[in-house]
This record gives sequence, C-alpha cells and structure tokens, in this order.
Amino acid sequence: MISNYSDLIFAIASPFFSSVATVFKSGAAKTLSPLTVVVIGGLIGGVLLFLLSKAFKEKITLNKVKLHIRSLSALVIFRTILGELFFTYGLSQTDVIKAIFFTKVEPYFVLLIGVLFLREKIKLHHLFLLTIHLGGAILLSTGGSIGQVGRAQIGDLFIIIAMALFASSYNYGKKLAHSIGSISSNALAMLIGSLILLPFMILFSPPSLSWNIGWVYLLLYVILFNVIALTLWFASLRSVRGWMVSALRYIGPVLGAPVAYSLFGETLNIAQIFGAVVIISTSFLIAREHLKGSLRPSPQT
Repeated sequence: MISNYSDLIFAIASPFFSSVATVFKSGAAKTLSPLTVVVIGGLIGGVLLFLLSKAFKEKITLNKVKLHIRSLSALVIFRTILGELFFTYGLSQTDVIKAIFFTKVEPYFVLLIGVLFLREKIKLHHLFLLTIHLGGAILLSTGGSIGQVGRAQIGDLFIIIAMALFASSYNYGKKLAHSIGSISSNALAMLIGSLILLPFMILFSPPSLSWNIGWVYLLLYVILFNVIALTLWFASLRSVRGWMVSALRYIGPVLGAPVAYSLFGETLNIAQIFGAVVIISTSFLIAREHLKGSLRPSPQT
C-alpha cells in the first residue's frame, strides 16, 4: 500500500519536472542552436538513461534489437529525429509558456491515429471536443488576432507537428518497451538519433565552445527531464495505471507557466489564457473518457 501511494506521488511529480524542463529547453534552444540542443542533449540523455537502465536491471541484447529493428527505426525517425527537431525548432521561435500548453494536444493525435490507421471508432462527442480543443489552440497561438501569422505562429505549428510525430511513435515504442525495456529502448533510440544528426550539427550548426547560459539551460533540461521526470514516470507505472499517469500529465502547466514567467517574463493575454483553459479542459475530458473505457467490464467469452 505504501508503494502504491509513493508511485502515485511519482506520477504527480513527473509532469511538474517535465514542464519545467521544457522551459529550460526553450532557453537552450533560443541561446544555442536547436540542432545543438537535440544532438548534445540526446547524447547526454542517452548515456544517463543507459545508466538508469542498469539500475532498473534492464538487459538489452543484440538479438532483441535485430528482432525489433523496424520498430526501433520507426521510433528513431518519428520521435528522436523528426519529432525532436520540430519540437526544438518550435521552442526557438515561440514563447515557451504557450508551448507547455500545446504539448497537451498529443493525446488527440493518438486518438486520430487510432481512428485512421488502427480502425478504432470515434464517438461524435469526441469530435466535438476535438473541434473545441482546436479552437483553444488557435486562441492560444494568436491571442485573438486570427489573421496574424508570424514567426511565433510558425513555431506553434512546429510544436503541434512534433506532437503528431510523437503520437505516431507510441505503438513502436510500446513494442520495444515490452521486449527491450522502457528505459533501454528510449536510451537506444535517443543515442542512435543523436549520432545520425551529429554530422549535420558539425557541418551546419557547430556549437560555440565558449560557456554561456545556454549550456546551463541544456544541462538543467537533461537533468530535469531525462534523469528526474523520466525516472519518476517509469517508477509510477509500477502500480499506477497508464491512463491515470497520462491524465495526471495535464497538471504540468500549473508549475511550468509560473516558471516561464519568473525566468523569461512570459505572460498570456486574456484570449490566450482562455485558449489555454480550453486546451487543458478538453484534454482532461478526453482522459476521463479513457478512464470510463478502462473501467468498463469486458464482455464474457
């Protein structure tokens, strides 16, 4: 019972660290180049995750990797390379206080992918929620100036595209997690993707060797996300159901937004605040629908 309570606390704490980590990643992306953040952060994070996998006693073998090479390749392409590039470039163009809320659109892409490719059925009220959610995203991005499209709106679009790419990697990541282990599969994908992008960073965006605040932000991001947030997330899954862990992630902006304000002075206007509330509310309603489905008894065979 004590273990269950501690795991629930881990599930609540993880999104707080994750949202704060996004704030520091944004600072790193704006100070350093986005490609540097993806490559260097991925290399450091991958090594740290491999160390964590040893602590969790996950064993990875070459045979297991060969058996799931297609899933690993898809995970590297959709999440580690394309997803991270779109997300980090988006963070470099827009306000992180908006980005924190935009990351909550990911469950909708998971829902849409299930409908389009896995032949899952979608209910009419889910479509209604999706429409309202989209309206909230537009308000959050434009602040009510619908006709205005600038660098910030392009950054917002990049983050939304990144969430779609992240969502498309779920099934591949699930297969790898069951076979190789959750931490090991993430570490392997992160390192492979970073090594693939390393030559591009050296050729097109070589990092500055001088120490500046961007490196501090990058290090803080890696520690907060790869070490703390991911560790708490994996630990919470020991006894807390996946749907509950996912639903609890919607509380992340409660801490992330004040940190964005205190570090970078970023605020939202009234229209943007309303849009953010719409995003969180509709996301929570979708999570509640998932809860109802999880609790519904399965038919007897």
